[in-house]
Amino acid sequence: MGLTNTWPHRRIPGSELFRAPLVRVGVPRIRYLIAAGAIAALCPASASAASSAPPRDQLRSFICQKALDPPARGVSIQAVMRPLTGTAKMQMRFDLMRQTKPGGAFRLVRGRLLGDWILPQDSTLGQRPGDVWVVNHPVVDLGAPARYRFRVSFRWIDAHGHQLGGAVQSSPTCWQPELRSDLLVRSLTVSRLASGQDAYVAVIGNRGQSGAGPVEVDLAGAGPHQAATIASVGARSTARHRFVAPACRPGAVLTVTVDRSHTVDEYDFANNTLTVPCPASGGT
Repeated sequence: MGLTNTWPHRRIPGSELFRAPLVRVGVPRIRYLIAAGAIAALCPASASAASSAPPRDQLRSFICQKALDPPARGVSIQAVMRPLTGTAKMQMRFDLMRQTKPGGAFRLVRGRLLGDWILPQDSTLGQRPGDVWVVNHPVVDLGAPARYRFRVSFRWIDAHGHQLGGAVQSSPTCWQPELRSDLLVRSLTVSRLASGQDAYVAVIGNRGQSGAGPVEVDLAGAGPHQAATIASVGARSTARHRFVAPACRPGAVLTVTVDRSHTVDEYDFANNTLTVPCPASGGT
């Protein structure tokens, strides 16, 4: 199942729980992105708690979900924060970082609730030694291929507005592969038949990780427009279709289009058309 804005939470008696508003972010290769943060303020720890001091800032419950359908791709982190002595306010900031090229830099994905400091709804949270602030932050509808990771910042503020301390934690990296198909027209060859017509052989490729089918293929420029259907084109493979049409005339332009109606869930439609001139000899 995909990550959604109804990320599951268990209500704890006496706790505070609310869900941050949905956010849509338009960025290159991300059609839209939703960040839904649920914030829980827990009651002070009991006297029977372990004597060892828990960490003041912590990331846990990292989830990286891969999917064929972009809206089901997701990454999530849970941040936990506890007060320092003298804390009046606790704040967190979630940054989502994205790397689109191997070895390239991780760059910020911008949007409301990403890159903004957030505070608990209970303004007194952090003023008691046993207070705990837990934030679940899922993000879905991730573009691919890309790597993602969270950078979460924590800061503690005293009653005078001065910063008592700060910390930054990074999550593991989430690799999101592009699993959809990518159809393209690789080539078109023309040869003369004994009948005086030409044979037009279109080579259709699929650069994607998923097979596609049925696949529509169209030929224009050699007499009346022709359309045909290829049963399937496997992942990372090719298929051929042979059209028989009137002999093309030198100077004419031939165009082959695959998936003209965009019925296949592809990640790149820009390479679905190939246009070539008719061979000078009118076919070989």
